[in-house]
Amino acid sequence: MSQAENDVVEHMLSSLTTSVLQNRIAPSEEQVMHHFGVACERVGLIATEEIAIRILKRVSCEINKSQLMLKFIDRGAARLH
Repeated sequence: MSQAENDVVEHMLSSLTTSVLQNRIAPSEEQVMHHFGVACERVGLIATEEIAIRILKRVSCEINKSQLMLKFIDRGAARLH
């Protein structure tokens, strides 16, 4: 991935996290694509279909890793009680 693509991923993860914390619900596909568009504008990236797929796959992978980590932490916390 190029630095611009990595910057889009980081921006999306940050803004999606903020959105989830504020709204307490997962964003819709339309909202995710809005965050994608904003992130691309911020870094000056004109995303081709190939770039968009690569970025969205990476964002999805990072979200899945985070969810697994949260489940792991929750299981550990449950054992302490």
